[in-house]
Amino acid sequence: MINQLSINNLTLFREDNCVIDNISFTVSSGDLILIIGPNGSGKTTILKAVAGLIDSEEGEIAWNNELISNDIQSYYEHMTWISHLHGFKSNLSINDNLAFEAALFGYDHTEISSTIKDLSLIADCHKPFKTLSAGQKKRAALSRLLLEKKPLWLLDEPTSNLDKSAQQQLLDMIDSHINNNGMCIMATHQPELFNDISSIIELS
Repeated sequence: MINQLSINNLTLFREDNCVIDNISFTVSSGDLILIIGPNGSGKTTILKAVAGLIDSEEGEIAWNNELISNDIQSYYEHMTWISHLHGFKSNLSINDNLAFEAALFGYDHTEISSTIKDLSLIADCHKPFKTLSAGQKKRAALSRLLLEKKPLWLLDEPTSNLDKSAQQQLLDMIDSHINNNGMCIMATHQPELFNDISSIIELS
């Protein structure tokens, strides 16, 4: 299925400051869009708006020609959001956290073990999440991309805290997703890492 996300004349404020002024872009199946710029330029703010987590001052966001505000729950069925906040329960293990999410959101729990193995987390999957390193926590969060199997990925600095091996795993995941008609919007300080970029949005 070919999907399209349209961002039209989006204006966003952080408190009383306008951080994004009248921006428009379109993302279609097979597109990788990078958002770059210095800290504080609005990269995360755009992603939060596209994720439906904050309201815009002006403008519209539409998924397949339907405003996401009209049926945000339906939109969430097509989107995975990975931010700096991992969203795991600190006293539970990676395995238990993902099993809980599988039951809650209805994805295939039988793939959890293989996904944990693919992301080199098998040795640590039964430890409390709070005891893991920053890199291990990030890889655990990225496992949702493989388990949820949603067409739209929204990623906020996904390479942060990853070593070179884990970064390469992430690049391979993104390449595979894009090559299979997925779509990805990503905020990053490392655009040079990525291949087959459809468009770069540079903020100042």
